[in-house]
Amino acid sequence: MIYLTKTNQTAIDHVSEFIDSNWREEGVNRYQNIGYGDIKNPVAPFRLLFISEQNYKCCYCCRHIVNNQTTELEHIIPRTRSQIDQFEPYYILSDILRTNVIPQSVFTTATAQLNKPPFPHHIAYQNIVASCNGRTFESSDNFTCCNRVRKDDFIPPFNLMEGSIEYLPDGTIVYMPEITNREYLDILNLNKGVLINVRRLWYLFAQSELTLDAIKNVDASDSDALTAHLVVNAVSTSPTIDDDMKLVELFTVESAWDTFKGYDYFWDYYRANNAAA
Repeated sequence: MIYLTKTNQTAIDHVSEFIDSNWREEGVNRYQNIGYGDIKNPVAPFRLLFISEQNYKCCYCCRHIVNNQTTELEHIIPRTRSQIDQFEPYYILSDILRTNVIPQSVFTTATAQLNKPPFPHHIAYQNIVASCNGRTFESSDNFTCCNRVRKDDFIPPFNLMEGSIEYLPDGTIVYMPEITNREYLDILNLNKGVLINVRRLWYLFAQSELTLDAIKNVDASDSDALTAHLVVNAVSTSPTIDDDMKLVELFTVESAWDTFKGYDYFWDYYRANNAAA
């Protein structure tokens, strides 16, 4: 998970100016055309506001993302929520949401211009994050994690809750306030097998003396070299080497190795936390 402080003034100003520019007087006295489809037209510069503040990492699985159709914009409070009481579970967990986000209808039904913040939830910068499209492997047609599998289910606003999750050395992710409750992480499918294996391998590499470039710059087309790389620099450091040998078989496939490298967020995470196996 990417923790975000949501203090990008450029993005805040963009949304505020967009709302102000769509106030209509002359007998109308209404905000018009302030929907999500309106503000993200064109989508690329709007999407970039979120991708760049996340350092090009998916808000959920932390995979590298780019500014194209493979990256989607996700609403923390779903657009399908419309009543203020439906916002309370999010407000309880996030001051950012409580202060900055209200139902879209407050603005669309207003007959006088409103002060900001708060902003309507369909377009509020504080309510939007960037997610990968959920394909673990680009050759797959299945959307198997993150935004697509969450749909509109409630999950805590993890991205706005510092220290709310932890990645264990075995590659699993846990919700810290309710460490035995993995329901929310199951909704996002973040403990699916391939993601656990990706994180476990990054944990093992993080115990080595290699640089990040030295880890990633192995020619995946040379399967013997990649196998040796995984065994010598990662798996051989494991106290459970027999169990972790499966990682060698999994990630010596070129497409799988490329996918693994896209999760280099976990190099920094495990190096910083350096948890014991």
